[in-house]
Amino acid sequence: MLSTLALLLQGCYETLPLQQGPPPATAGVQLVLNDKGRLAVSDKLGSAVDRVEGTLTAQNSDSYTIAVTQVYQLGGNSSKWNGEPVTITKDGTDGYRVHRFNQTRTVVLAAALAAAVVVFLVSAGLKGSGTGDTSGGSGQTGQTH
Repeated sequence: MLSTLALLLQGCYETLPLQQGPPPATAGVQLVLNDKGRLAVSDKLGSAVDRVEGTLTAQNSDSYTIAVTQVYQLGGNSSKWNGEPVTITKDGTDGYRVHRFNQTRTVVLAAALAAAVVVFLVSAGLKGSGTGDTSGGSGQTGQTH
């Protein structure tokens, strides 16, 4: 149940395509590393790092400091982090992707879930409880006139 809820919540977010220039300071970002960046962070984040996700806490003309929440490896593995700060030089990145809340997806997902609950409840109600009158009579007892 909990894993299903986690999967559904992922449907509420989207990751935008690779972008260049200054990333937004308030949104979650994924810094996409190049070979130079991978080498620079290998002692802190491990080898073969593809992307580093988190919230930017500082940036200047040469580097980003990010509170890391997730590290993605080139082979597809990932690991959760607890917001540890890591500084990555800008020339160690190919760009960034913004990870943001998508209101349209959330509304569609909520409507689909509500419809599924209604369908389930209606279909369960139509089956009945099986306690109805099965005698086929008129409801009168066996009296004769």
